[in-house]
Amino acid sequence: MLDTPRFHHLHLNSVDPRAAIEFYVRQFPVTSATTWGDSPALATPNDVLILFNQVTHQPPVAPDTAIWHFGWHVTDSRARLQSYRERQDPPLLPLYTGDGGGSVLISSDTWPGAGGTLGRTLAEIAEAKATGVQPRRTGGFAYLRGPDGAIVEYAGNYPAERFNHVHMWQDEPLCAQLWYQRHLQAALVPNAPQIADEA
Repeated sequence: MLDTPRFHHLHLNSVDPRAAIEFYVRQFPVTSATTWGDSPALATPNDVLILFNQVTHQPPVAPDTAIWHFGWHVTDSRARLQSYRERQDPPLLPLYTGDGGGSVLISSDTWPGAGGTLGRTLAEIAEAKATGVQPRRTGGFAYLRGPDGAIVEYAGNYPAERFNHVHMWQDEPLCAQLWYQRHLQAALVPNAPQIADEA
C-alpha cells in the first residue's frame, strides 16, 4: 500500500490569474504569489497551492461544475467579516436563515444547528424562538465571492489560518467518498462506512 496522499492543489480557471492572485492575497494575507511549473499560483501556509489557468471567458460556476466552494480557516471569522465590511471588499454572500426570507452574513448570527446539523427546519426554528435559543455570536462560517465566480467559505475560530477543504456537489456523496478511498487511499470522514475487502 502507498502512503495516504496529501492534497496538493486546487486548479481554477481565471480570465486574469494575476488579478485573482492579488485578490486572494488581500483577503488572506498569509498567502503569497508564486508559480508551480508554468502555472501562476497562490501559496498557502499548509503547502496547498491554488493554481490558475488563464481562459478567455469567465468559467461556468453552476450547474456545470463539480466544485461548490473551497474552504479557508481563519483565527477569528467574525473579526475577518468586520474587516471585509469596513473595506467593502470582497463581495459577501448571504446565508439564508429560513425565517421569512431573512439572511445573515455569518452563521453565528442565527440560531445554532439542531441535532448535529448546520441548520434548522421550520419546526426547529419555531422551537428555537419558543425556547429563547440565541445565536452564539462567536466563530461561525461565512462566504465571499472571489474572482471568476469562485466561492470561498471562511470559518473560525481556528489556531492558524490555512487552506482547509474543497466542497463538491455529488449525486451520491457516500459513493464519491468510497471512490476516493479506493482509488486514492484517501481517509474517510469519521463515522463513514469503510469499503469491504473484495475477495
